Amino acid sequence: MQDKLPIISLKDVRVHYTVEGSGVKKALDGVSLALKAGEWLSIVGANGSGKSTLAGILLGFMPLSSGERNVPENLIIRGVLQQPDAQVLGDTIEEEFHFALSHLHITRLEKENRRREALQIVGLHHPPTAAIAQLSGGQKQLLNIATALAARPDVLIMDEPAAMLDPDARDRLEHIVQTVTSNGTAVIWITHHLEEATLSDRIMAMNKGRCVYDGTPMSFFYPLSERNKKDLLKRNEKHLSEGIGTRLSEETGAGVSEESGTRSDALQQKGGQSPCEQLGLEPPFTVKTCLILKQQGKLQHAAPLRPEQLAREVARW
Repeated sequence: MQDKLPIISLKDVRVHYTVEGSGVKKALDGVSLALKAGEWLSIVGANGSGKSTLAGILLGFMPLSSGERNVPENLIIRGVLQQPDAQVLGDTIEEEFHFALSHLHITRLEKENRRREALQIVGLHHPPTAAIAQLSGGQKQLLNIATALAARPDVLIMDEPAAMLDPDARDRLEHIVQTVTSNGTAVIWITHHLEEATLSDRIMAMNKGRCVYDGTPMSFFYPLSERNKKDLLKRNEKHLSEGIGTRLSEETGAGVSEESGTRSDALQQKGGQSPCEQLGLEPPFTVKTCLILKQQGKLQHAAPLRPEQLAREVARW
Protein backbone atom coordinates (compact mmCIF):
# COMPACT_ATOMS: atom_id res chain seq x y z
CA MET A 1 0.00 0.00 0.00
CA GLN A 2 1.20 3.48 -0.78
CA ASP A 3 0.34 4.95 2.63
CA LYS A 4 0.57 3.32 6.04
CA LEU A 5 -2.26 5.42 7.48
CA PRO A 6 -5.93 4.82 6.63
CA ILE A 7 -7.37 7.27 4.13
CA ILE A 8 -10.90 6.53 5.31
CA SER A 9 -12.10 4.73 8.42
CA LEU A 10 -15.22 3.74 10.30
CA LYS A 11 -15.22 3.05 14.03
CA ASP A 12 -17.98 1.08 15.77
CA VAL A 13 -20.58 2.34 13.30
CA ARG A 14 -24.25 1.60 13.94
CA VAL A 15 -27.29 2.28 11.79
CA HIS A 16 -30.53 1.41 13.59
CA TYR A 17 -34.04 2.35 12.53
CA THR A 18 -37.57 1.58 13.60
CA VAL A 19 -39.57 -0.92 11.58
CA GLU A 20 -43.33 -0.90 12.02
CA GLY A 21 -44.51 -3.97 13.90
CA SER A 22 -41.02 -5.43 14.49
CA GLY A 23 -39.19 -2.94 16.71
CA VAL A 24 -35.66 -1.84 15.77
CA LYS A 25 -33.82 -2.98 12.65
CA LYS A 26 -30.04 -3.10 13.06
CA ALA A 27 -28.82 -2.48 9.52
CA LEU A 28 -25.26 -2.02 10.82
CA ASP A 29 -24.30 -3.04 14.32
CA GLY A 30 -20.81 -2.03 15.40
CA VAL A 31 -18.78 -2.13 12.17
CA SER A 32 -15.20 -0.86 12.04
CA LEU A 33 -13.14 -0.48 8.89
CA ALA A 34 -9.81 1.06 7.88
CA LEU A 35 -9.00 1.48 4.19
CA LYS A 36 -5.56 2.16 2.71
CA ALA A 37 -4.57 3.93 -0.48
CA GLY A 38 -4.37 1.48 -3.38
CA GLU A 39 -6.23 -1.28 -1.52
CA TRP A 40 -8.91 -3.41 -3.18
CA LEU A 41 -11.42 -4.47 -0.53
CA SER A 42 -14.34 -6.73 -1.42
CA ILE A 43 -17.36 -6.69 0.88
CA VAL A 44 -19.48 -9.83 0.64
CA GLY A 45 -22.49 -11.34 2.33
CA ALA A 46 -26.03 -12.51 1.76
CA ASN A 47 -28.85 -10.14 0.80
CA GLY A 48 -29.81 -8.05 3.82
CA SER A 49 -26.44 -8.48 5.54
CA GLY A 50 -25.70 -4.74 5.52
CA LYS A 51 -23.47 -4.39 2.44
CA SER A 52 -25.41 -1.62 0.70
CA THR A 53 -25.99 0.24 3.97
CA LEU A 54 -22.25 0.16 4.51
CA ALA A 55 -21.75 1.60 1.00
CA GLY A 56 -24.16 4.41 1.83
CA ILE A 57 -22.26 5.24 5.00
CA LEU A 58 -18.91 5.27 3.21
CA LEU A 59 -20.32 7.56 0.52
CA GLY A 60 -21.80 9.87 3.15
CA PHE A 61 -25.38 9.29 2.01
CA MET A 62 -26.69 7.93 5.33
CA PRO A 63 -26.64 9.30 8.89
CA LEU A 64 -25.10 7.25 11.68
CA SER A 65 -27.01 6.14 14.74
CA SER A 66 -23.66 6.05 16.53
CA GLY A 67 -19.96 5.59 15.82
CA GLU A 68 -17.45 7.55 13.76
CA ARG A 69 -16.84 8.11 10.05
CA ASN A 70 -13.40 9.64 9.54
CA VAL A 71 -12.70 11.10 6.09
CA PRO A 72 -10.10 13.77 5.23
CA GLU A 73 -11.68 16.99 4.04
CA ASN A 74 -10.24 16.96 0.53
CA LEU A 75 -10.64 13.23 -0.13
CA ILE A 76 -12.45 12.55 -3.42
CA ILE A 77 -14.94 9.67 -3.08
CA ARG A 78 -17.03 8.41 -5.96
CA GLY A 79 -19.63 5.67 -6.07
CA VAL A 80 -21.15 3.35 -8.64
CA LEU A 81 -24.53 2.00 -7.52
CA GLN A 82 -26.18 -1.25 -8.58
CA GLN A 83 -29.11 0.57 -10.24
CA PRO A 84 -27.57 2.82 -12.91
CA ASP A 85 -30.70 4.93 -13.43
CA ALA A 86 -30.57 5.96 -9.77
CA GLN A 87 -27.53 8.16 -10.32
CA VAL A 88 -28.05 9.55 -13.82
CA LEU A 89 -28.48 13.35 -13.77
CA GLY A 90 -28.04 14.49 -17.36
CA ASP A 91 -29.95 13.90 -20.57
CA THR A 92 -26.83 13.31 -22.68
CA ILE A 93 -23.40 11.79 -22.06
CA GLU A 94 -21.87 15.28 -22.26
CA GLU A 95 -24.24 16.61 -19.60
CA GLU A 96 -23.55 13.65 -17.33
CA PHE A 97 -19.82 14.36 -17.39
CA HIS A 98 -20.52 18.06 -16.86
CA PHE A 99 -22.37 17.30 -13.62
CA ALA A 100 -19.77 14.75 -12.52
CA LEU A 101 -16.80 17.10 -13.01
CA SER A 102 -18.36 20.49 -12.26
CA HIS A 103 -16.88 20.65 -8.75
CA LEU A 104 -13.31 20.14 -9.98
CA HIS A 105 -11.09 23.17 -10.57
CA ILE A 106 -9.88 22.10 -14.00
CA THR A 107 -10.15 23.64 -17.45
CA ARG A 108 -12.84 22.83 -19.98
CA LEU A 109 -10.21 21.18 -22.18
CA GLU A 110 -9.09 18.98 -19.29
CA LYS A 111 -12.70 17.95 -18.66
CA GLU A 112 -13.11 17.01 -22.32
CA ASN A 113 -9.87 15.01 -22.24
CA ARG A 114 -10.98 13.17 -19.11
CA ARG A 115 -14.36 12.39 -20.66
CA ARG A 116 -12.78 11.02 -23.82
CA GLU A 117 -10.25 8.95 -21.88
CA ALA A 118 -12.82 7.52 -19.44
CA LEU A 119 -15.25 6.49 -22.19
CA GLN A 120 -12.41 4.76 -24.02
CA ILE A 121 -11.30 2.94 -20.85
CA VAL A 122 -14.75 1.45 -20.21
CA GLY A 123 -15.34 0.68 -23.90
CA LEU A 124 -18.34 2.97 -24.38
CA HIS A 125 -18.12 4.29 -27.94
CA HIS A 126 -20.86 6.89 -28.18
CA PRO A 127 -20.68 10.58 -29.14
CA PRO A 128 -21.01 13.13 -26.31
CA THR A 129 -24.40 14.21 -27.66
CA ALA A 130 -25.87 10.69 -27.38
CA ALA A 131 -29.06 10.56 -25.30
CA ILE A 132 -28.69 8.53 -22.12
CA ALA A 133 -32.28 7.32 -22.44
CA GLN A 134 -31.24 5.39 -25.55
CA LEU A 135 -28.53 3.42 -23.72
CA SER A 136 -29.07 -0.10 -22.39
CA GLY A 137 -28.84 -0.81 -18.67
CA GLY A 138 -25.31 -2.16 -19.06
CA GLN A 139 -24.23 0.88 -21.11
CA LYS A 140 -25.64 3.22 -18.46
CA GLN A 141 -23.60 1.36 -15.87
CA LEU A 142 -20.48 1.77 -17.99
CA LEU A 143 -21.27 5.48 -18.21
CA ASN A 144 -21.55 5.69 -14.41
CA ILE A 145 -18.21 3.94 -14.07
CA ALA A 146 -16.65 6.29 -16.63
CA THR A 147 -17.87 9.45 -14.89
CA ALA A 148 -16.55 8.13 -11.57
CA LEU A 149 -13.16 7.40 -13.13
CA ALA A 150 -13.02 10.82 -14.77
CA ALA A 151 -13.08 12.46 -11.33
CA ARG A 152 -9.88 10.49 -10.49
CA PRO A 153 -11.12 9.61 -7.01
CA ASP A 154 -9.04 8.65 -4.00
CA VAL A 155 -11.74 6.11 -3.07
CA LEU A 156 -14.04 4.35 -5.53
CA ILE A 157 -17.02 2.54 -3.99
CA MET A 158 -18.77 0.08 -6.30
CA ASP A 159 -22.01 -1.60 -5.21
CA GLU A 160 -22.70 -4.63 -7.45
CA PRO A 161 -21.03 -2.80 -10.37
CA ALA A 162 -20.98 -5.81 -12.71
CA ALA A 163 -24.61 -6.87 -12.21
CA MET A 164 -25.77 -5.51 -15.58
CA LEU A 165 -22.58 -6.10 -17.57
CA ASP A 166 -21.83 -8.82 -20.11
CA PRO A 167 -18.79 -11.11 -19.56
CA ASP A 168 -16.45 -9.01 -21.70
CA ALA A 169 -17.41 -5.83 -19.86
CA ARG A 170 -16.95 -7.60 -16.50
CA ASP A 171 -13.45 -8.68 -17.49
CA ARG A 172 -12.68 -5.13 -18.62
CA LEU A 173 -13.94 -3.74 -15.32
CA GLU A 174 -11.73 -6.09 -13.30
CA HIS A 175 -8.73 -4.92 -15.34
CA ILE A 176 -9.74 -1.29 -14.76
CA VAL A 177 -9.85 -1.83 -11.00
CA GLN A 178 -6.45 -3.51 -11.04
CA THR A 179 -5.08 -0.49 -12.91
CA VAL A 180 -6.57 2.22 -10.70
CA THR A 181 -5.55 0.49 -7.47
CA SER A 182 -1.98 0.19 -8.77
CA ASN A 183 -2.12 3.96 -9.25
CA GLY A 184 -3.20 4.56 -5.65
CA THR A 185 -7.01 4.63 -5.78
CA ALA A 186 -8.64 2.54 -3.06
CA VAL A 187 -11.56 0.43 -4.28
CA ILE A 188 -14.41 -1.00 -2.23
CA TRP A 189 -16.21 -3.62 -4.31
CA ILE A 190 -19.52 -4.82 -2.87
CA THR A 191 -20.88 -8.06 -4.30
CA HIS A 192 -22.71 -11.30 -3.60
CA HIS A 193 -21.03 -12.96 -6.60
CA LEU A 194 -17.94 -14.34 -4.93
CA GLU A 195 -16.01 -14.92 -8.18
CA GLU A 196 -15.70 -11.12 -8.30
CA ALA A 197 -13.97 -11.05 -4.91
CA THR A 198 -11.10 -13.39 -5.81
CA LEU A 199 -8.88 -10.64 -7.26
CA SER A 200 -9.14 -8.34 -4.25
CA ASP A 201 -6.45 -7.81 -1.62
CA ARG A 202 -8.87 -8.34 1.22
CA ILE A 203 -12.38 -9.61 1.92
CA MET A 204 -14.75 -8.30 4.55
CA ALA A 205 -17.79 -10.53 5.14
CA MET A 206 -21.02 -9.16 6.57
CA ASN A 207 -23.76 -11.05 8.40
CA LYS A 208 -26.81 -9.48 10.07
CA GLY A 209 -25.22 -6.04 10.11
CA ARG A 210 -21.90 -7.15 11.60
CA CYS A 211 -18.44 -7.81 10.22
CA VAL A 212 -17.75 -11.51 10.78
CA TYR A 213 -14.58 -11.86 8.71
CA ASP A 214 -11.82 -9.49 7.62
CA GLY A 215 -8.79 -11.04 5.97
CA THR A 216 -7.30 -12.55 2.83
CA PRO A 217 -9.37 -14.16 0.06
CA MET A 218 -7.45 -17.43 0.40
CA SER A 219 -8.28 -17.83 4.09
CA PHE A 220 -11.91 -16.90 3.40
CA PHE A 221 -12.44 -19.56 0.74
CA TYR A 222 -10.24 -22.42 2.02
CA PRO A 223 -10.21 -24.18 5.42
CA LEU A 224 -6.91 -23.56 7.17
CA SER A 225 -4.62 -26.39 8.23
CA GLU A 226 -2.47 -25.76 11.30
CA ARG A 227 0.53 -25.11 9.07
CA ASN A 228 -1.43 -22.70 6.89
CA LYS A 229 -2.66 -20.88 9.98
CA LYS A 230 0.92 -20.31 11.15
CA ASP A 231 2.01 -19.10 7.71
CA LEU A 232 -0.96 -16.77 7.47
CA LEU A 233 -0.41 -15.34 10.94
CA LYS A 234 3.27 -14.80 10.16
CA ARG A 235 2.46 -12.93 6.95
CA ASN A 236 -0.18 -10.91 8.76
CA GLU A 237 2.24 -9.82 11.48
CA LYS A 238 4.48 -8.51 8.70
CA HIS A 239 1.50 -6.61 7.26
CA LEU A 240 0.76 -5.11 10.66
CA SER A 241 4.33 -3.88 10.94
CA GLU A 242 3.82 -2.16 7.60
CA GLY A 243 0.62 -0.53 8.84
CA ILE A 244 -1.99 -2.51 6.93
CA GLY A 245 -4.01 -2.81 10.10
CA THR A 246 -6.02 -6.06 10.13
CA ARG A 247 -5.15 -8.40 13.00
CA LEU A 248 -5.93 -12.09 12.67
CA SER A 249 -7.20 -14.27 15.49
CA GLU A 250 -4.55 -16.70 16.75
CA GLU A 251 -7.03 -19.56 16.87
CA THR A 252 -8.92 -19.01 13.63
CA GLY A 253 -7.14 -16.71 11.22
CA ALA A 254 -10.34 -14.67 10.95
CA GLY A 255 -10.11 -10.91 10.89
CA VAL A 256 -10.19 -8.75 13.99
CA SER A 257 -10.53 -5.00 13.83
CA GLU A 258 -7.46 -3.01 14.85
CA GLU A 259 -9.78 -0.05 15.39
CA SER A 260 -11.96 -1.64 18.06
CA GLY A 261 -9.63 -4.35 19.33
CA THR A 262 -12.50 -6.83 19.41
CA ARG A 263 -13.20 -9.96 17.41
CA SER A 264 -16.46 -8.56 16.05
CA ASP A 265 -18.15 -11.97 15.86
CA ALA A 266 -15.16 -13.38 13.95
CA LEU A 267 -15.94 -16.78 12.45
CA GLN A 268 -14.18 -19.77 13.88
CA GLN A 269 -13.00 -22.40 11.44
CA LYS A 270 -14.56 -25.57 12.81
CA GLY A 271 -15.18 -28.92 11.21
CA GLY A 272 -12.89 -28.20 8.28
CA GLN A 273 -15.19 -25.49 6.93
CA SER A 274 -14.01 -22.21 5.48
CA PRO A 275 -15.55 -18.91 6.64
CA CYS A 276 -17.30 -18.77 3.25
CA GLU A 277 -18.98 -22.14 3.86
CA GLN A 278 -19.93 -21.24 7.43
CA LEU A 279 -21.82 -18.22 6.15
CA GLY A 280 -23.77 -20.44 3.76
CA LEU A 281 -22.31 -18.67 0.72
CA GLU A 282 -21.44 -20.49 -2.49
CA PRO A 283 -17.70 -20.53 -3.21
CA PRO A 284 -16.44 -19.64 -6.69
CA PHE A 285 -16.42 -22.48 -9.23
CA THR A 286 -12.62 -22.66 -9.10
CA VAL A 287 -12.64 -23.13 -5.34
CA LYS A 288 -15.43 -25.74 -5.45
CA THR A 289 -13.53 -27.69 -8.10
CA CYS A 290 -10.30 -27.61 -6.10
CA LEU A 291 -12.08 -28.76 -2.94
CA ILE A 292 -13.51 -31.74 -4.83
CA LEU A 293 -10.03 -32.61 -6.08
CA LYS A 294 -8.67 -32.35 -2.54
CA GLN A 295 -11.28 -34.87 -1.39
CA GLN A 296 -9.84 -37.20 -4.02
CA GLY A 297 -6.33 -36.72 -2.62
CA LYS A 298 -5.20 -34.27 -5.29
CA LEU A 299 -3.86 -30.69 -5.09
CA GLN A 300 -3.45 -30.98 -1.31
CA HIS A 301 -1.14 -27.96 -1.06
CA ALA A 302 -2.86 -25.76 -3.64
CA ALA A 303 -5.38 -22.98 -3.03
CA PRO A 304 -6.25 -21.48 -6.43
CA LEU A 305 -8.80 -18.69 -6.63
CA ARG A 306 -8.94 -18.08 -10.38
CA PRO A 307 -9.51 -20.53 -13.26
CA GLU A 308 -6.08 -19.88 -14.73
CA GLN A 309 -4.47 -20.69 -11.37
CA LEU A 310 -6.38 -23.95 -11.14
CA ALA A 311 -5.32 -24.87 -14.69
CA ARG A 312 -1.67 -24.36 -13.77
CA GLU A 313 -2.00 -26.46 -10.61
CA VAL A 314 -3.69 -29.31 -12.50
CA ALA A 315 -1.00 -29.19 -15.19
CA ARG A 316 1.70 -29.57 -12.54
CA TRP A 317 -0.01 -32.47 -10.79
